[in-house]
Amino acid sequence: MNHLKRSRNSGVETISLNRPEKRNAFNAEMIAEMTQAFIELGKDKKLRAVLLTGEGKSFCAGGDIEWMKSMATFGPKDNLKDAEKLFGMFWAVRSCPVPVIGRVFGHCFGGGAGLTAACDIVAAENETQFSYSEVRIGLVPAVISPFVVERVPPAKISEWFMTGKVFGAPEARDSGLIHFAGNITEVDRFVDSTLMNIANSAPEAVRETKKLIRSYSTVKWPKMKGQVTKLIAKRRASAEGQKGLKAFLEKQNPQWNEPIHVAPAKI
Repeated sequence: MNHLKRSRNSGVETISLNRPEKRNAFNAEMIAEMTQAFIELGKDKKLRAVLLTGEGKSFCAGGDIEWMKSMATFGPKDNLKDAEKLFGMFWAVRSCPVPVIGRVFGHCFGGGAGLTAACDIVAAENETQFSYSEVRIGLVPAVISPFVVERVPPAKISEWFMTGKVFGAPEARDSGLIHFAGNITEVDRFVDSTLMNIANSAPEAVRETKKLIRSYSTVKWPKMKGQVTKLIAKRRASAEGQKGLKAFLEKQNPQWNEPIHVAPAKI
């Protein structure tokens, strides 16, 4: 695999996103490698847990610019096929039969924040920044939305998704997106403690417990997959989406309309 590092220790598989020069932004090849890796791990009866992290200074900054350039030129069928592959990556992480522990840091933007939501337990360094920034470039956080819905209250999702704001690890923790925020040493201690607790639990009981928890999901997954992949494919091809993508790729700020001026409050 070209874009992942993998290692195994005492039944724990560590998968590290390995495009540090791109802040681990994913492209078509990384999406395929991630999907393949988690499908393979799902068949491994000796596996106890997966630790998902990244190389370099950021966990995952979302979509790679070159990948987004190609996406902007796709026709409807290719756009839908690409969206389905993206959904498949998140689904492979979510449906892994053993606990997936996320250790995140740096930037978790767009799809990176989506991967965070697909994990079971997540620890983030205090300085980590999160954003569901799709609306800033005329797109919709469609594919990642059902994974976030399983973790975060609707009111907070509305704020994050409709504003594209950047928020920190404490807000992510308080909203349920992640479980722990601390400095590097504290994060490593939390991850080690979590993996130790899993190791001290009965393997089949842990698997069955995860299966039970997932069965309570209110998300109608077969229907949702078709809904979100068709929506993002439609938005990519829309005039607004094309304008936003073009501005993003050219490192410009798209001018959607006149700036909003808020009148000062009267005392």
